Amino acid sequence: MPPPLRALVVEDGNQRGVLAAVRALGAAGWELGVAAPHRGLAARSRWTRHWHPVPSPTGGIDPFVDALLVAQDAGGYDVAFGGGDAEVLALSAVRDRLGMAVPLPAHHVVVRSFDKSALTEAAVAAGLAVPRVLDGSADAPAGQVVVKERLHGDPSTGASVEHRTPVVVEAEEADRRSEEIRAAGGAPVLQELVEGELLALVVVVDRDGTVVGAVQQRSGRVWPRAAGVSARARSVPVDVDLLAPTARLLADLGWFGLAQLQFIAPAGGAPRLIDFNGRFFGSLQLSVAAGLDLSPPLRALATGEPMAPQAPGQAGLRYQWLEGDLRRAVDERRGGLVRDVVDCLRTAPRATHSTWHRADPWPATALGLELLGRGAGKAARRGAASVRALRSR
Repeated sequence: MPPPLRALVVEDGNQRGVLAAVRALGAAGWELGVAAPHRGLAARSRWTRHWHPVPSPTGGIDPFVDALLVAQDAGGYDVAFGGGDAEVLALSAVRDRLGMAVPLPAHHVVVRSFDKSALTEAAVAAGLAVPRVLDGSADAPAGQVVVKERLHGDPSTGASVEHRTPVVVEAEEADRRSEEIRAAGGAPVLQELVEGELLALVVVVDRDGTVVGAVQQRSGRVWPRAAGVSARARSVPVDVDLLAPTARLLADLGWFGLAQLQFIAPAGGAPRLIDFNGRFFGSLQLSVAAGLDLSPPLRALATGEPMAPQAPGQAGLRYQWLEGDLRRAVDERRGGLVRDVVDCLRTAPRATHSTWHRADPWPATALGLELLGRGAGKAARRGAASVRALRSR
C-alpha cells in the first residue's frame, strides 16, 4: 500500500468541483489542505485537515506565492492542484518557486489550452465543430451573442484578472460588455450564440497523450440561462465519434491530466466545443459517481508513474446543483413557479449533488445557513427601507 499523498488544493473558496475532489481524494486516503481567501465549501469538508488563508492571485502574484510557501511550510504538502482557471494558471507560472509538485503540462501548453481563441483554432484543426468567432459587434448577426474572457490571467506572471463569466447579450450591447472586460484587464472574445443541449466530455489523459478514462454527461437544465452550467444532468454513454477528435485536440495541445470539454449540441447538428476546463469543475461529483476514479491518475501525475486504464463510466445517473436549479426555476417558471420548484425538490432525492453528501453534510449545511442568513438580511434591509419611506411621508 503506497503511503498517502499530502495535497494542497488552491481555490477561491467557492468551487463545488473542489469539494467533490476533496471528498474523492480524502476517501482514498489522501491528506488534504485547502488554500483559499476564506473558509469555503471544501475547507468545511470532513476530509480537509487544514485551511490556509491564501489570497487570490488577482491581488498580485507575490503575495499569492508568499502565502502558499507559508502553507507548504505548515502542511508539508507533496503536490498542489488548482481549483479554478486563475489558480491553475498562477500555479503553472510559479511552479519553480514552490516546494511541491505542480503536475501540469508545460506553462505554454497550459496557456494555449486555457486561451479561448487558441483553443478554438486547435479544435478546428482536430476536426471539432465550434461556434463562429465574431469580429466585434459589426460582424454579429441579429439577435444575441456570447461575450467571454479570452484568458483569466496574465500568461507571463500568472497574476489573474478580475474574472467575468460568459454572458449572452443583444448584439448592440456586445461592445459595452467587451469594454468592461478590457477595463478589468482582460481580453474579450465574441461568439455566435448556438442553441442546443449542453453536454460535457470528461477525460483523464496520461503524459503520453493516452486517454485512460472518459465519462460523458448531458444537461437537462442550466443556470444562468443560455451561458450557464449544469443545474441538472445525467451520465450517458461516451460518444466515440466525439471522443476521437477530442483526443486529437488534447494531443495537439499537449495536455495531460483531468479535462472537461463542454459542447453545445444543436438539434440535427454536430456538437460544438464552447469551453475547456483543465481543472476540477462544478459537476465533477457526477463523474465520480459514474465511476471516474480520481485518485489513481492524480497520484500517477504527482509521482511520474504511468496511469492505469479505467472502465467505462456508468450511464443513467442523475445530478443536480440544487441551488442553481431553484434559481433557474424562479427565473424560467416551467409550467408555473410552484410546479417548477416542486419539480426541483422531487428531483433532489434521486440525484447526486455537488454540495450535499450524506457522509459529509457540513459543507451543504453551512451553505444553507449562509443563504438563509443572506435572505433574512435582504428582508431586514427592505423592511428598514420601507419604514424610512413611510416616516419621510
